[in-house]
Amino acid sequence: MLVHIQANLDGDLSLEALARRVRLSPFHFHRLFRSAVGETLKQYSQRLRLERAANRLIIHDGTILDVALDSGFQSHETFSREFKRRFQVTPSGYRQWGRGKLKRSSVAAHPLDELYDDFELSETKVTPMAQLDVAFIRHVGPYETVTDTLWQRLADWAKAKRLPPDLIFLGIAQDAPGITPSEKLRFDAAIVVPEQFSPDRTIGHQVLGPAEFALTTHIGHYRTLPQAYGAIIQRVVRLKGYRLGGLPSIEVYRTTRVDADHEMNQTDIYIPVSRIKS
Repeated sequence: MLVHIQANLDGDLSLEALARRVRLSPFHFHRLFRSAVGETLKQYSQRLRLERAANRLIIHDGTILDVALDSGFQSHETFSREFKRRFQVTPSGYRQWGRGKLKRSSVAAHPLDELYDDFELSETKVTPMAQLDVAFIRHVGPYETVTDTLWQRLADWAKAKRLPPDLIFLGIAQDAPGITPSEKLRFDAAIVVPEQFSPDRTIGHQVLGPAEFALTTHIGHYRTLPQAYGAIIQRVVRLKGYRLGGLPSIEVYRTTRVDADHEMNQTDIYIPVSRIKS
C-alpha cells in the first residue's frame, strides 16, 4: 500500500478509495494504517505530496500550478496555503531559495574539491537504467542508521524462494534530507528479482525505471557516502543538457554481501536526471 501511495500522489488517495483497494472498512483501515505508519493516511499522503512539491519546485521549470497539480493538489490556493503551513515560506519563495542554494554550490565547485581524503569518485556520466523489479525492506529514520542486516534478511528470503544466488544489492533513497524530517526519511534495502511477486508484511515489491541517471562510482566506506553525494550533486548541476530529475536516488553495491565493516566498498550512485528541452 505504501508503494501504491508513493506512485500515485497525484491520484485519489482518499480513505475510502484505499480501504476498498485492500477490502477493509474505512474505520478498520484507518486504525491499521495509523498503527503501522505512525501517521493518519491524510497526514502521510499530504506530507509526501508537499515534500514532492518542494523537490520539484527547485529542479523543475513548471509553473507553481503545474507543480501543485502534479503533486496531487486541486488548486493553486490550497497548495500555497498548505505549503506555507509546512515550510513557513511561499512556494515561489522556496523555489528562489532552493535554486539560489544550488547555484551557489555549483559556482563554489573547484577542481580542488575533486580531491577527497577518505574516498574516490569516478567521473559522472549519464546512462539509462532498464526497468527493474525489486524486493525491498523499508527503513524509516535517519539514513545513517540503516543496518546491513536488512540485506542479509533479503538474501535469506531470496534463498528460501530459490532465486538465483548472484544477487544484485541496491539501496533506494526515497526522500531528500533537509526536506523530509530525518526521523521520517524512507530508505529501501533491496535486491533485483526476475519478476513481480506478491509482497508480504516484511518484503515489499516495487518497480524502478526505466529512466536516465547520472552515474558515479564511489570507492570507500559507506560512512563517506553523504559527503560523496554533496560532491556528485555539484557535478550533476553542471552537466550540459541535463538537470536534476528528482527522486529516488539509487545505490548499487558491487559486492556479494553488504557489509558495513568493510573500509573499501564499490558503490554505483545513480542520481535521476532529465534532458533539458532545446
